Amino acid sequence: MFVRALLFCVALAAAAVTIAFPATTSQEDDASNAYSMCWPGAVRQFQLTLPMSPVEREILLQAPVWPPQPVGDKDGPALKRYLEEHCPAPPVPRGEFRVGLALGILGVGGFVLYWLSPYWQILRHGLLRLRPGSGYRPDLADAVFRLADDAGVAVQGVLLNPDDYTSNAVAFGHWRRRHIELASGMAKRFDEDPDTFEVVVRHELGHIRHRDLDTTQGVTALWKAFIVLLGAAFCFAVSGDAGDGTYLLRLSFHLALLVCLLYAARNAFLQSRELHADAFAVQGGATRTGRGEDRRRSLDTFFVDLAAGRGGNGLPFGTHPALQRRRAALRHPALAGELSIWEAALTGCVALLAVNLLLGDSYDIMLTGLRLGLLDIDTLRPVYTWLALPLLLPAGAVLGAGIRHTVTAWGGARGGRAVMGRLALLALGLYAGLCAGCALHPSQTYGDRSVQLRSMWWSPVTDSLGLGLALTAALSVLALALFALACDAVRGPRVASWWAGAYGVLVTATWFPTALPDGSTPYVRGVVIGIALLGGALLAFPRRQPGSTPAPVRLVPQEPVTRTEAPSVTGLRLLLAHAVTAVAAAGAVVVAARLLVETPDAPLALVAASGLVCYAGVLAGAAAAPHDAEFRRRIRYAVICLALSVGAAFLKALGGVSPGVELGLLLSAAAAGVAVTGRISASAVYAFRHRHGAATAPPAAGPSDVTAQPRPAGPRNKPGHRRQRTPGQHR
Repeated sequence: MFVRALLFCVALAAAAVTIAFPATTSQEDDASNAYSMCWPGAVRQFQLTLPMSPVEREILLQAPVWPPQPVGDKDGPALKRYLEEHCPAPPVPRGEFRVGLALGILGVGGFVLYWLSPYWQILRHGLLRLRPGSGYRPDLADAVFRLADDAGVAVQGVLLNPDDYTSNAVAFGHWRRRHIELASGMAKRFDEDPDTFEVVVRHELGHIRHRDLDTTQGVTALWKAFIVLLGAAFCFAVSGDAGDGTYLLRLSFHLALLVCLLYAARNAFLQSRELHADAFAVQGGATRTGRGEDRRRSLDTFFVDLAAGRGGNGLPFGTHPALQRRRAALRHPALAGELSIWEAALTGCVALLAVNLLLGDSYDIMLTGLRLGLLDIDTLRPVYTWLALPLLLPAGAVLGAGIRHTVTAWGGARGGRAVMGRLALLALGLYAGLCAGCALHPSQTYGDRSVQLRSMWWSPVTDSLGLGLALTAALSVLALALFALACDAVRGPRVASWWAGAYGVLVTATWFPTALPDGSTPYVRGVVIGIALLGGALLAFPRRQPGSTPAPVRLVPQEPVTRTEAPSVTGLRLLLAHAVTAVAAAGAVVVAARLLVETPDAPLALVAASGLVCYAGVLAGAAAAPHDAEFRRRIRYAVICLALSVGAAFLKALGGVSPGVELGLLLSAAAAGVAVTGRISASAVYAFRHRHGAATAPPAAGPSDVTAQPRPAGPRNKPGHRRQRTPGQHR
């Protein structure tokens, strides 16, 4: 949790630094250009005023042209006075001042927003303070403070939201000022169902106990402060006062992409913390309102009712996890810490995109360090790869600890194909993130991008960017997985997650060998390879007892599989749909092969190619869906991926030779046809897989597999009422 927050903060700081150097005024650029144009001629004129040296006389006797020699040190003061008299004053370098200003806005603004966030939330929602022993509903405040004392959590206040009629609670606040907000529906929940009231409050107390509340509020405040900084840079770029406004506009676009990625990474972290808070809510012994199993059943029932009331869109970047994942983690708490494919992709994309942004301005950073006396003249080079380490090391810790939890959650060394399949998906997600982060970069002011690519560890092996990133992702996941599997297979002192994170730091440090101190690269590589080989050797000697590791759980709800998604067409039309889908899948395979060999530099080309590949993959996943709801959800994701691909292709074509509305209509019609035929083809495969499912489907399971509990009856379309379905009905 804290390592993810560190990666978030370092990426924002790197983005703030990249804003500082190109944010020069037009007056500064004009003065710099005028001095650059005047300086050579003035030096030439000054050299002509100096007496001829013996070396110059010999050259003049041998050649018709007299090339003046460099000005000596004794004439340096005179040259300086001559330049001051005949040339405009050069601009004073202010790069370090702008860097300090950008970082100050980010840090101070983030701290102010973090400190004021609870007061703003109280004013914005009109929250009412509940006091124990007096006022409105003192029993609610008494119950919350009692639960806080039992959990060992300090709560400064209990507030009621009179405008929220749901049965929900929220923990908010800052350091040493943490509050619990209760929706008005919680009062009714407290009167009618005290078990659920307790478990919901304990869930919010879990956020405070795990200190993820402080981390979340802090990174959210920094994110908002950076949006303000980015908006100011964009306004400065379009105002006409910027010295290099075009470059600053391109940079603002890429920084906006970085903000979106960080927002998605933040929400992925929020999903993980929700699962850990659920585990805290149901753990422990018996209390006044029930035992741990009763709390588990109450929380599971609350999840079902909450999902029925909200509807839920199942998006991967939501602030709360999907219902099936939440219920699975509630039954098997080990699943709460696993690293999802989205998180692996986001970690790689954020790290490499921020690295590209920072290395693009590394020459300016080195010049600033030279002026401040922090660097020597010998250290100047086009790309200062040392700047990649502050971003790669937190990313490595996130990957190492996440893969450690994933291996544990999916059965460890005894998981077999389940673990191997999960690790393969993580490697694929990391590769996709690395490709996206490497392609989404602005043009650099100094240096060549190939210099920083040649500084990566795979450059002596292959010149292909896509293949090199594939090797980076596959070998990194393999090394981290071997270490985690060895820890799981060997019985003894349990290796903490931070040990796996430390090994992840070493693995990612080898991505840019030139960033390491001189002479240390072979030793770091030797340690990384040696630990991986040792972990692979230890896998041959497992010492854990059978059954000591929980079996992996498939994240699907406990409901029967039905066959309601059969296609409505047959015969030749169905064959045509299969043919069109096969052609689209073959095109996606070709595009994926090209991405493996050479990643496109244009962001729109990358989005178009990745969208088509994702469309084919998600469509295949829809055909392999376990139930109808998951089938329709994956079909929606496939259509979204195809739409993004077509939109990016159209925008890219606008810069070509044949832009126009006709091209957009043609692409839209083709995409609609491919989407319709893809759904028909996928539904045919899905119906074939479950052709015996409707006849042999068991009755619908209860909301939890802990113990059976009857559902409360209620009027139609209320959260407590769930209409019974037959196996052949739509879900």
